[in-house]
Amino acid sequence: MDKVKDIKRFLDTIGANEGPSFSYDENAIKEEYAKQHRRRSNLVIKVLSVFGILFATFAFFRFLALLGIYESELGMLLLGSILITLSLLLNVKFDTLFIDTFGASIYVLGIVLVTFGLASFDLHEDLITLLVISIALCSLFIVQNYIVSFISVLVIASCFLVLIFSNDLFDLLHFYLAFYALALAYCSFNESQFLTSGTKMSKVYGPLRVGLIFSLLFGLVAVGINQLAPLSQNLNWISSLVHILIILYLVGPITKTLGVDSKTTKIWIYTLTGLTLLPTLFAPSISGALLIVLLSFRVHHKTGLGIGVVALIYFVIQYYYDLNLTLLVKSMLLFSSGVVFLLFYMFLTKKSRGNEKV
Repeated sequence: MDKVKDIKRFLDTIGANEGPSFSYDENAIKEEYAKQHRRRSNLVIKVLSVFGILFATFAFFRFLALLGIYESELGMLLLGSILITLSLLLNVKFDTLFIDTFGASIYVLGIVLVTFGLASFDLHEDLITLLVISIALCSLFIVQNYIVSFISVLVIASCFLVLIFSNDLFDLLHFYLAFYALALAYCSFNESQFLTSGTKMSKVYGPLRVGLIFSLLFGLVAVGINQLAPLSQNLNWISSLVHILIILYLVGPITKTLGVDSKTTKIWIYTLTGLTLLPTLFAPSISGALLIVLLSFRVHHKTGLGIGVVALIYFVIQYYYDLNLTLLVKSMLLFSSGVVFLLFYMFLTKKSRGNEKV
């Protein structure tokens, strides 16, 4: 549904299938679709505006330093609280591009000032992190603004990582990856429920999905880059196993789409999928990036698909160079993995051509 004029045709098709009991408000649907289309069109502008916001925020920090606001712990805390409250009020009352970007900028500034203000009172960093998580959660439920909701999701994920790194609980990164992989999968599998649960939930779903992708990507970077976190390599299978199980679960809907009914064919599909994923058992960054690609492809999310593809290429190259193996063994691993991928591709291509003939 790329154009508003096509909505009538789709509604007529649905009405023909549902019968006389099907009713709808065509004008309201067109108006809401046009509104959503404008939001998607402005998304790139909003993202570019965020970079300008960051530079403006740094300049404002400099201005606050000249005023001596950093010398007052209470001043930073109060100013940060006021900015956060003002941001939430603006985004609740108004829905324009300028207000969105301005509200997001003072929201980020408020979060930073509150964090510095709490740190100045010599509070434990874990307590400060939990308070920031609480603020971000409240903001997520109060405001349905795209940028603010997206930033809130990232703030929560960043705080979880801060708790892990500050307490040297690096093995919890695997559980972090498992949690965000399951959360992203849940959002993707239940997209229709989110979009039909009400206006607020439908507005939050977009930034929530993108935020979960970036949150998962943060964890994949922490695990995928060697020596970034002193992890026990023996536990890498924990997060990888979750990724692999979700991917195998995706095989079911794919076989239905391809019209595969034969048990033998299904066994071959699962076997090839398992062989393809087996080398990633101790490489959670690769399996996680592949999961992002497949989930985004399933729901036709172009942004997530692009992020996943870039991340997959990067993590494969990174993993290849980090292997403590000889060049010959590395070449054999890549060669065998490539053969499995080609066999899988040939099998899927054959099945899809068969379905087209039917």
